[in-house]
Amino acid sequence: MVRMLESDDAAANADVAVTRTDQDRINAFSRLNSRADEINELLEGYRKEKEDLEEVETEMELVDEDEQVMYKIDTTFVHLPASEALEQLSASLEKIRTQVDALESEKQQCEDKMDELKKELYAKFGSSINLERGD
Repeated sequence: MVRMLESDDAAANADVAVTRTDQDRINAFSRLNSRADEINELLEGYRKEKEDLEEVETEMELVDEDEQVMYKIDTTFVHLPASEALEQLSASLEKIRTQVDALESEKQQCEDKMDELKKELYAKFGSSINLERGD
C-alpha cells in the first residue's frame, strides 16, 4: 500500500492553534467583508441613479428655462419652471456624487484593512484558511 505524505508546511499549518486574537481577526475580516458587500450593493444603486440623473440633466439643458416641467419630489410630481427643476436636479446629483464618494472611500478602507488581516492570517495559517471571495 502506497500512502502520500503531506508536505511539512501543510502538516505544520494544520496543527496551528487558533488563539482568541486569531479568532478576533477572523471575525473582523468577516465583518469587513460583509460591509464591503453592503457597500457594493449601495454603490450599484447610487451609480444607476447618478447615471439616470445625469441623463435627465443633459435633456433638461435643452429645454427653455421658462417652460413648465413635471418634477418629482418624493412621491409627488409638481410643475416647476425648467430652470428651477434643473437647479433641483443639480442639487440631487451633487448629493448622490457625495454619497458615492463617501461609500467608495469606506469601501477602500474596508479593503485595505481586509488585506492587512489576510496577510496576518495567511502568515499564521497558510493554506488551511481561505479568505478569498467565491465570486
